Amino acid sequence: MGVASAVALICPLRCVAACPMLPVNFRLLLVTDRSLVHGRSLESALRESVASGVQAIQLRERDLPTRELLSLTQQIRAVTQERAVPLLINDRVDLAVALDLGGVHLRASSLPVSAARRVVGRHRLIGVSAHSVAEARQAGDDGADYVILGPIFETPSKREFGDPLGFAVLADACRHSSVPVFAIGGITRERIESVRDAGAFGVAMIGGILGRADVGNVTADMQSAVRTAWPSDPRDDSHAR
Repeated sequence: MGVASAVALICPLRCVAACPMLPVNFRLLLVTDRSLVHGRSLESALRESVASGVQAIQLRERDLPTRELLSLTQQIRAVTQERAVPLLINDRVDLAVALDLGGVHLRASSLPVSAARRVVGRHRLIGVSAHSVAEARQAGDDGADYVILGPIFETPSKREFGDPLGFAVLADACRHSSVPVFAIGGITRERIESVRDAGAFGVAMIGGILGRADVGNVTADMQSAVRTAWPSDPRDDSHAR
């Protein structure tokens, strides 16, 4: 079945305008990088994180050929389904639909949000990476459900995107965004409350969890810090949508 047929069956164009958008119901998003998981499989590391309470996972293995990515996604989906943890995938709207994932995450070079929405529908989330206030604001205007902004602090995984943005840019982006903003880049337990005070809806992490040998314990520790910083249900912290 082609993409066009999938769209017709799963999300008719008339439904894109009529169906309500899903709320963003997580505060801690784990973004994957299998190169950080030494001596074990990504699946086993994510299984440990899911068991310890991670709230959502973004599969970001962009270098994999389609068949390998398909196989890996199926493995991870089996893990996340056990605890009803949303699983999103970078760029691949086709796999998001084919495997009935929770959504897709787009980069600046990906499909426009409007095109992705016609494929995945409104019953799946669309996240967008942003590296400036303008990009964060535009993502919301384009119809994204949430934005990941960074790097906020220095971190090896985000050096390609330039200097850290810092609290001032994060606060400005949160003030001007119509959708939830997640902070990424150098996030630690000690920085979570400051990120919240700047207006962030939640945090996204890569190496701070997957780069550690004790993935489960670190996940539980970060989850505890997130719940302390944001004690309310994320669905109650509404943005203009």
